[in-house]
Amino acid sequence: MRLRNSAVCLLLCALTASAQSPRGAISGKVTDPDGKGVAAQVQAKNEAGAEFHAASSASGSYSLTQLPAGTYQIAIVSPGLMPFEKPDVKVPAGQTVRVDASLPDFFSLGSVGEDRVFYADIFDPHDAPTGPTPRTPDGKPDLSGVWHTLRFVDPGKPEALAWADAASKERLANNLKDIPSSRCLPFGPSMAALVLPFRIMQSPTVLAFLYEDELPRQVYLDGRKHPDESLSPFVGHSVGKWDGDTLVVDAVGFNDQGWLDFEAHPHTDKLHITERYWRKDLGHLEVEITIDDPGTFKKPWTVKKATELAAAGEEVGQYVCNENNRDLQHLVGK
Repeated sequence: MRLRNSAVCLLLCALTASAQSPRGAISGKVTDPDGKGVAAQVQAKNEAGAEFHAASSASGSYSLTQLPAGTYQIAIVSPGLMPFEKPDVKVPAGQTVRVDASLPDFFSLGSVGEDRVFYADIFDPHDAPTGPTPRTPDGKPDLSGVWHTLRFVDPGKPEALAWADAASKERLANNLKDIPSSRCLPFGPSMAALVLPFRIMQSPTVLAFLYEDELPRQVYLDGRKHPDESLSPFVGHSVGKWDGDTLVVDAVGFNDQGWLDFEAHPHTDKLHITERYWRKDLGHLEVEITIDDPGTFKKPWTVKKATELAAAGEEVGQYVCNENNRDLQHLVGK
């Protein structure tokens, strides 16, 4: 009898421990703008930097289980749709938190002639040539070449001031109808090379970015200072210097017309951008962008991107946007 009672006690203790598991879970459904479930990749990253991954089914359902209790940043991507991010998701021990995600279409807004197929693989890593980092005659890394779209590795965690947060939410709720490209305006450096390849041309005194869908940009490497007034307020005035094998670019002199990220955050003319470019080998380029705008954000925040060298023969095309934008009437908002 005593042995039987001991066994029952052990079983109850085990069940109690299981019920009080320190692990939690996140589940939900991923849908497209039409409300249909889509297959997607889901990532949860906690404050300790640990990452947990899952894939949603064809119906859009997903589940991340056995998560240590804590706070998570959720990122969800599906080919041809804009990514979804949600910071500060609290996962208590022994509980399942629900995070549903509706992924919008890209900036085409489903317009005629543009569909998800066009965007399906632009954010995927591409095959890249292998070999050492090429160098200029003076020994500096040579960043020259045609590069694929700059994809997000870490979108950062902006903490916007109240007015900027309200503006961002209004733009998102309004289907991004006033996105700068709908008026033939550029985004600015933080969103350049968003969906199309770009070229870097480097000399000892200047480095130039040539974009298919953005204004070209120059980075001066000759030691000059910023002028009192920028001649290129949409892309700013940029000067660069080398920190070992990393090119550090300092850009100021912006107007307040650009958008900064997928969340449609605005900025003021106080915007100060610091970029770090590192070509770690022949085929890979890593970029870190720190955004500092005290008129918009509580503190500076950093975005990390990466890309690969395009195959030989790839070129940057010409994209022309002008007043004959026939699709503008379809950007109706909500």
